[in-house]
Amino acid sequence: MGVSVLTGIVQSTKRHWAVAMASARLYYNYLRLSPSYAAGCVYRLRKSSRRLNRHSAKVLACVDKYRDVHKTSFDEWVRGPGSVRISLPNVMPEIQTAQTLTVGHQSDLYVRFPQGRNAMPLMELLTMISAQVPSVSKESATLRLTPVMQKNLWRDLYLAYLIKNYPGVELWRLGAEAMLVDRFIGKVEPTGRRMNSSQDHERRLLVATVIRHRTWAANISEHAAIDKFPCKAVLPNDQQCFDFEARDLLPCLAVHSMEEAMHAREQVIRCTGAVGKVSLEPSLKQQGVLF
Repeated sequence: MGVSVLTGIVQSTKRHWAVAMASARLYYNYLRLSPSYAAGCVYRLRKSSRRLNRHSAKVLACVDKYRDVHKTSFDEWVRGPGSVRISLPNVMPEIQTAQTLTVGHQSDLYVRFPQGRNAMPLMELLTMISAQVPSVSKESATLRLTPVMQKNLWRDLYLAYLIKNYPGVELWRLGAEAMLVDRFIGKVEPTGRRMNSSQDHERRLLVATVIRHRTWAANISEHAAIDKFPCKAVLPNDQQCFDFEARDLLPCLAVHSMEEAMHAREQVIRCTGAVGKVSLEPSLKQQGVLF
């Protein structure tokens, strides 16, 4: 009995660790995409003492916490400042909210007992519950990282790298390469001839999908710059005027970009179940963009 419980705990720990690492890598990449975060990195290097507005101060606090993600690989980052994004699995009881579980009323609280057992002394458990019940955070706008959400985040990320690498390519080709529409995977070729009138509907739908996903990625990256991830809420207009100088992202993204783009593509293939439907090599990289 004890061995089976221990085995279950080990397996659960491995699953939680894999989920935590995937979430950390997504966050790392969306920080790299954020113009605000890039500008904040430059501002911090100049060591200016100029007074900043509220939103810029939040971005700068995030920069101080996670450092310059443009100058380090993910493996180095996750062992350094990014280690705070890895939450180790806990066998102790924990409080979960309805927002995390996506059930019940938003003010509901739930107590979770890993493996269905209580490893905490009764009085400590009651004290923890008593401390948590009175306060419910109203400012938390982050979403639970569901499989669908994770799939879309990796798609948006891969699309962002494709747009950077192939700025002159038609949007429907980028959408097909990024596998944005499940039913088009393996059917609409990114390097196919544009004269193929039988796929007019598919191409128009892919263009609209690319525009929508590009907007989502930009919005999520800006939330990541103020340490809210993943968050799809629209930023207020008064928080989009920055005290930072504009910064060109292309030189920043060039460092480690191929490594992260290929990893994002692998995750899209995994999340969409496209194994065997698409080539292991990206179509645009394999055949070029001369069409």
